[in-house]
Amino acid sequence: MVEWIYKLTDISSIKRISFRQDINGLRAIAVLAVVFYHAELDLFKGGWLGVDIFFVISGYLISNIIISELNEGTFSFKNFYLRRIRRILPALFSTLLLTIPLAYIFLTPKAMEEYIDSLIASVFFYANYHFMNLDFYVAESTKFMPLLHTWSLAIEEQYYLLFPLLAFLIYKYFRKYFTFFIGFITVGSLYLNTLTQSSDKFYRLEFRIWELLLGVLVMIISSNFKIKHLEKIGLPLMLFPIFYFGDNWINDAEPKLIAIIGISLIIFSNTETSVLTKVLSYKLISIIGLSSYSIYLLHQPLFAFFRIYEFYFEFSISFNIFNTLLIGVILLASILIYFKIEQPALSKKNQFKIIQILIVIFLFLTSYILIYKLTDILNSRYSELPNFERGSLEYTIAPYGQVIGPSNVPKFIIVGDSHTLHLIGYMSEVANDKNFSFIHLSESACFSFINYSNYYNPKDIKPAPNRSRCYQVVDRLIKYLEEYDIPVVFANTWQKIITKQNSTIPVYKFNPNKDNWNFLVDLLIDEVKLIKNTTNSTSKWLIVGRNPGSYNSQHSGYFNCLAKQLVNKKIVCQERGEMEDGNFYYGNQLFDRKLEKVNDIDFIDPYDVYCDQRFCYNYINQNLVYVDHGHLTYLGSKILVDQIIVKIIDN
Repeated sequence: MVEWIYKLTDISSIKRISFRQDINGLRAIAVLAVVFYHAELDLFKGGWLGVDIFFVISGYLISNIIISELNEGTFSFKNFYLRRIRRILPALFSTLLLTIPLAYIFLTPKAMEEYIDSLIASVFFYANYHFMNLDFYVAESTKFMPLLHTWSLAIEEQYYLLFPLLAFLIYKYFRKYFTFFIGFITVGSLYLNTLTQSSDKFYRLEFRIWELLLGVLVMIISSNFKIKHLEKIGLPLMLFPIFYFGDNWINDAEPKLIAIIGISLIIFSNTETSVLTKVLSYKLISIIGLSSYSIYLLHQPLFAFFRIYEFYFEFSISFNIFNTLLIGVILLASILIYFKIEQPALSKKNQFKIIQILIVIFLFLTSYILIYKLTDILNSRYSELPNFERGSLEYTIAPYGQVIGPSNVPKFIIVGDSHTLHLIGYMSEVANDKNFSFIHLSESACFSFINYSNYYNPKDIKPAPNRSRCYQVVDRLIKYLEEYDIPVVFANTWQKIITKQNSTIPVYKFNPNKDNWNFLVDLLIDEVKLIKNTTNSTSKWLIVGRNPGSYNSQHSGYFNCLAKQLVNKKIVCQERGEMEDGNFYYGNQLFDRKLEKVNDIDFIDPYDVYCDQRFCYNYINQNLVYVDHGHLTYLGSKILVDQIIVKIIDN
């Protein structure tokens, strides 16, 4: 038995494999799954698994190259990395160069800054850690990030840097146990995935390396042991999770395991005469497989910039026509890049010339980045846009809270969602100036009470996202109130879809005709009173209504409208709007009227500070009020914060 295991895991007989049409065809399936997923085709809701399939293929092929050359005594770190450079950088740099003029034309200053940071991360192969600190992969905002997909290239490059050295050392000193070492690391990485539910594990190498190393194990074992017809089991296993699992499974190991076991069985079969291999050898599939790297590189930038273009020019096009045309462009352009850039770069006779060109492009990219970072030249066309500071200090401590200010004893607690966050920047400065402290408790896109929270499912995924972070807000609030009997300020968006606490099923929605607003405002006031009564608080509390907004919601706010106007001159931006047309105007009136009868809860109506008798404004005292449609700038938040402080501290 032991002898059989060693024979199964022996690496001494591994030789360089020839080109395999089935693996090339699997590349085509993997890249099309990713492309169709980003094209938002419902059938491919688990198309993100195409990346995981690529990882297994990469692990298989790269390990075969390294181990076969180690066996032949021809392995060289220099040659290996030169091959990787010629394989990866020409197409990647070509794609990055393509995005530069498009970014200059279409991106607003903030988006341009984010793009430049992602460009740096892409050039230096740490994009996985860069995007880990931004909105998560499935968030709506990521659809507009041209270089989001480079996170997976960064993982592969990090693997290419580490694995050759690891393989060389194990081969040199523990050759007999090579497979066991790789197996141990694979199991360890997979086990790490079970220890956390953090979204960070989607991007980090240590949580992904098991997929690449599984490809190594498949390569080793399949070199010593063959079983035919496993593709008949492997193909359904590989395809099933692509069609079945949605975004809510994207950070879980189960769909990855199913898909990866499936492709491993297909690769393990290695039968040239199988029906699957013959199908995967069809010319169109073969060309797509050969061009898969360029297809992957091009698809995200083209999708992102097309969506940005659509955002600026607001034209209407059939979803099916859009997908067909854009996917056709991606495939044709990628095939062209493969034959004109990728393939010539792999020729040894062009090696010196290719390296020279890559150095020039690298210097250009780094110079472009430095020019942006050190000057205002690239953003000069936006110089007429108003300058502003965001109203939030981007606290990451919520919902656990923190005492902000010079005193150890807080004067009040402010709680809510992003309409709390945009007040915190200026409020923290006032606390320092007036020598008081407060507790900040908020989570973006959340409000939370004892019986109710808000329903939030922007992509309509099933099941709906877990909202536990929202539920923690009220739990933490009650714990603080058990320690401090101090005022509480509720600053929320208010007009949300309401669900029962610890549920993902909507129960109430503010109707457009306002026929149920009276009932819902009563419900919200009752929930505030319930927290107050539950904690036996004797302090005077405060509800802050919703602000009017910038009256340019179709353009994501007045500032964004002005930025769009620089590209599309036909866009008209409203500098002010009729008071009654603002956000939640009637709801604020209901709050005000109903809270007059409640002795221990006050109300602040933001319409009193951002509007006159008829109009609400985007500029007050020549300062821009809103970051987007409804969130306040730093200066925009000042007049509302001052009103809150007067009510809570100065009275």
